[in-house]
Order: sequence, then structure tokens, then C-alpha cells
Amino acid sequence: MYNAEWDDRPAEYATIRDCWLTRRRISRVADSLREACPGDRILDVGSGVGELVIELAASHPDLLFTGVEPQRAYVDFATKTASERRVRNVDFQVGHAESLAETLGSKGQFQWILSNDLLHHVPDQSHVLRSIGEVALPGARWLAIEPNWRNPYVLVGCAVKRGERNFWPAGFLARAEATGWSGQGRDFLFLIPLFMKRPSRFLIDLERALEHYPLLAGGVALTLVRNAG
Repeated sequence: MYNAEWDDRPAEYATIRDCWLTRRRISRVADSLREACPGDRILDVGSGVGELVIELAASHPDLLFTGVEPQRAYVDFATKTASERRVRNVDFQVGHAESLAETLGSKGQFQWILSNDLLHHVPDQSHVLRSIGEVALPGARWLAIEPNWRNPYVLVGCAVKRGERNFWPAGFLARAEATGWSGQGRDFLFLIPLFMKRPSRFLIDLERALEHYPLLAGGVALTLVRNAG
């Protein structure tokens, strides 16, 4: 289910994640949080080494963030990083996407859900959908960012790379609707690959101009809303 290559090397993994692609993810999530109200609670499912949620918490001190991640080393690293940066409105828990209510207990009531490159790894999306539904308040919004299968490079890469699989939005959305979620939007993003740390202004502008084309974009962002009742 999860990429085990960096399990015992969270600092090295964090170095790899320190790139333009991560900053684009942060920017996209920040856009989705513009309607958040002070005191709202945000859950990041599969928070990894915490680079995304820590940055968001630092820039949104009036919101409360929680990251859930199955790898203890990642959680310890993220907790230490947040402490060193004096970001107080974020905490991290060890847990799986399939058992969030058990992991979070009384803390499990959220207005916003985030997930990045999570769903194409899980063996049973319906199980995860129900689990997230248990900790999402009615009307909660979920931003799920996944690899975009319409991009031929992504399609082949996810099909052949060990530990990867392609993400099929139509099937996921059908399962989401069956478990109490409604799809509210879809957009495409990302053109600059992970290995580019500091792209030129030309490449950044090119990405902004072309990433909305489905055959070029590396990722797809789906917005879902939790149904009442």
C-alpha cells in the first residue's frame, strides 16, 4: 500500500520532497482553504513527512491541522519539524486511512480533508471512503490529488513501476457517491516533474499555461463534499 523505500530515512525523503512540485501542491491546497473559517479542522490523510501540512499550518494560524500517517518514523520526523519551526496548530498521529475513527477518537470531526497521492495506492477505495466519511462532518470538503492517467507518461509509469497503480477517477467517484460523497469539481495540474527543485520563470509560466490540458497534466484534483445524513 505504501512506499517503503524511505521508511527509515525520513530526512532524506523530506529532502526529495523539497521541490517545486510540493510547492505547487501547497499552493493548490491553500486555494481550496480560502473559504475555511477560523477554528476549522483540517485532516491530511497520508501526511508523509509533513512538509505540506506544516507549511499550510504555518500560513494559516487560525486553522487546526492533523496529519495521519502509517509510518512511525515519518510521524516522529514531522512532529519534530513542526516543533522546531514553532508551528503549534498541527499534530500528527500514527494510523491508517482505513481506520481513522479508531486512530483519532474524539478528535475525529473535520470540516476539511486533504489527501495527496493516497488513493491510487490503497487496495480498497470503498474502505477508505467509509473511513474518511466517519471523521468528516456533514458538508465537509475533501480535496484529493492523484496521478492523472490521461497523461501517457503517467499512465505507463504507474502501470509498470513497483508499488504504483493507476488512478481511475470515474470508478472512484462512483464508489464515493455510494458511500455518502458528492463530486463537486475536477481540475488538472502539474507539468514540472519532481526532480526539478528550482525551475526557471519560463518553465513556471509554461506550466501555468499548459497544465490544464488533460493530456499534459501530471495530476488531477478532485473536490468532494460529504453529504448530510
